[in-house]
Amino acid sequence: MKNVICPGEVLIDFVALDVGKSLKETNKFMKKAGGAPANVSAAISKLGAKAYFCGTVGEDAFGEFLEDTLKKNNVNTDLMFKLKNNTTFAFVSLMEDGERDFEFSRDADECLTFDMIKDKLEKFDLYHFGSATAFLGGSLRDTYYKLKEYAKENNKLISFDANYRKSLFGNAKSEFIKCCKEFIQDSNIVKLSEEEAQLISGIDDIKEASQYIVGLGCENLIVTLGKRGSLLTNKEKQVLIPTKELKMKDATGAGDAFMGAVLAQVLNEPERDIEEVVKLSNIVGGITTTKIGALDSIPTWDEVFKYIEKINE
Repeated sequence: MKNVICPGEVLIDFVALDVGKSLKETNKFMKKAGGAPANVSAAISKLGAKAYFCGTVGEDAFGEFLEDTLKKNNVNTDLMFKLKNNTTFAFVSLMEDGERDFEFSRDADECLTFDMIKDKLEKFDLYHFGSATAFLGGSLRDTYYKLKEYAKENNKLISFDANYRKSLFGNAKSEFIKCCKEFIQDSNIVKLSEEEAQLISGIDDIKEASQYIVGLGCENLIVTLGKRGSLLTNKEKQVLIPTKELKMKDATGAGDAFMGAVLAQVLNEPERDIEEVVKLSNIVGGITTTKIGALDSIPTWDEVFKYIEKINE
């Protein structure tokens, strides 16, 4: 079985129970496991590859809850470290259309150092960089760059997902864009939202923006377009891959589930055409939006194929 390392944050999502109310207005929350790298690692594990989450949490009840949740989803936690810091939180409110309002309270996630993991990297076939907080600073940022260089020097597959959060980078967009470009240029697979592609390229037209980003050096770029599907761009072609629209309850984790589905297929079925990979991943991401929460909402292949059978009846 192929091994994937997903470095970055795992955190507690406190999801507002009052749908349609902002964080300022609500006062009821539900605790959920979250964090983009953790979500992707769970999706990869549910969909047939072996994922290791790599990061730091607090030596507290929340850190224990996160470790238990990852193990429950068959994610390897050997590279998950508990520190004296507090576990990182994210507060999330859901609007009527399933979109989200975020606020972060950052602590333990920024403390991962390269020395913690440098002797444990040889077994990984793919390095996935998809942290929402890694470019903010702290030891995690330095570790991210050292991991990328290690993967590059050792001819490992590299994937990247920008995971832009306005609440985190609103005043540091230029630095965020610079970091993204440095990771894109070395990546085999890049996933971006439409907003991220426009932000990084400085181009409004999504097809032109995608061509610009591929020109930076990545092999395959996938831009997720919500209800419209995904736009695949590489040096040979550019194609829109539509998806079936589902009734969305919560968009949290949909992009991470999509990315996990892409990576699981690329590792386990490398001969599969990239368009077919994206087509199936669209469905995985869509199903994830029909439930509340991120990590727990990711489907298995059995659920995906049952859904396909149902819509084809």
